[in-house]
Amino acid sequence: MICKNKTIGYAKSLNHVGLFALSMFVTASAVYIYSPVIGSHADETGGSAGTTLSMSLSDSELGIEFTPTEVGVFDSSAVTITINTDSTGGYELSFSSDSDTADMVAAGSDMVIASDFDGTVTSATMAANKWGYSTNGISFSKIPVLGSEAVIRDLDHAPSSAEQANVVTIGIKVDNSLKSGIYKRDVIFSALAHEPRDTRNIFDITEMQEMTSAICKNTTTPLASATQFDYGNTHAGDRSYVPRTTLEDTRDGTMYLVSKLADGNCWMSQNLELDLTKDVPIEASTINGSTIQVTPTSSTQVSTKTAQTGASAPWASSGTGWYSMRPYTDISYLQGGITPSSAASGSGIQYNWEKTGNYYNWYAATAGSGADSAETGIAAISLCPKGWRLPAGTGTKSYAILMTLYSLTGTSDSTPIRSDPLNFVFPSSVNYTNGEIIANEIGAKGFYRTLQDAKTLSITQTSVTANAGVLFREYFGYSIRCVAI
Repeated sequence: MICKNKTIGYAKSLNHVGLFALSMFVTASAVYIYSPVIGSHADETGGSAGTTLSMSLSDSELGIEFTPTEVGVFDSSAVTITINTDSTGGYELSFSSDSDTADMVAAGSDMVIASDFDGTVTSATMAANKWGYSTNGISFSKIPVLGSEAVIRDLDHAPSSAEQANVVTIGIKVDNSLKSGIYKRDVIFSALAHEPRDTRNIFDITEMQEMTSAICKNTTTPLASATQFDYGNTHAGDRSYVPRTTLEDTRDGTMYLVSKLADGNCWMSQNLELDLTKDVPIEASTINGSTIQVTPTSSTQVSTKTAQTGASAPWASSGTGWYSMRPYTDISYLQGGITPSSAASGSGIQYNWEKTGNYYNWYAATAGSGADSAETGIAAISLCPKGWRLPAGTGTKSYAILMTLYSLTGTSDSTPIRSDPLNFVFPSSVNYTNGEIIANEIGAKGFYRTLQDAKTLSITQTSVTANAGVLFREYFGYSIRCVAI
């Protein structure tokens, strides 16, 4: 190696899968890059147990012709980092300086080649005596310092051949004001295998509590126009079919229909009918899908055909009582969403959606986390199973998005909401009037709770309102449908 006038260099090492070195030398007339492999482990485990991960560099030598000038000259060279892993969850490759500074320094010199600019620059806009890196060969960023690594690639799936290769270009601009010397800085490339990806879909699980965002994502998302059902994953990938299956809520053994809908979310296709028992702890779900043990303060009541007198006060006003009610036998089902019945209108899982489900006040629906009034607040917990939650008031995982997608908001005919694939029923509500608990307008209306009390889904024979909030008091008993986290 011949060094003339100015020399700049960097060395590169790598953890998790072995140590590599890359040194670059810049003279007044030439740049020479030499990258010998000091040591490596071809199949060293990195990340999750049972996965393998290895890294290699593309070249042992790279050469650049380079002559600094008064106004500054830019040049660059690229190295390809190839990652091999058997993890179906992919990998992450990161990059940084080996220190809390990214300056290239030379022995005996008080000058540095710094990497301290903001944003990105090009070869034309990079200042003199600066250096940076690029993943596209055009836009250069400053070299990150140790502890603030830049992620070169982050995959959540098994890498393809193209995704195994990662090209990083180092760009430098120097002018002839730089003192002679060998300027160096070590940098670190780190690779880590992700946990193996969950490749299951809703047909591969049997319990509500097994649901994850990955399982829902792996299930085919149907078109909004799809009305046919796939009950056994025989139409995987065909968006003209709605994936639907039955899953068990392990808290009480109840089986629920679950469907993947056009908004990309997995929804319960029938109403929650979980009974509560006073002072008996039960598992509820937080807004992010974790679970928490909660203790109901009241047991689920069973309604009758007539108004029930002598009801306790919290049904009539705001408060912290957990109140819920199971419908009387004659309205255990609502055929076609509207006709009260004690039995489904047919056999098979497709008729389970006709179940009326239970009624829950705001405090019960939010497993005790809902405030007396939630006009603006968001409940942190819901009575849904693990991996599920009450829908949001607006935005992602909301009735508002769902109704808009299916062109139902503001409609004058709610027949589509009672039809495939949404299959909502009209159980109306339970409320307290003149000292009596009344379940009124069965088969004519439906009210469904969200994480925000003022954002209830309201449906009637002639309207669908996704953000209704006029008479939607926290002490009324409404229905619950859960959406997967």
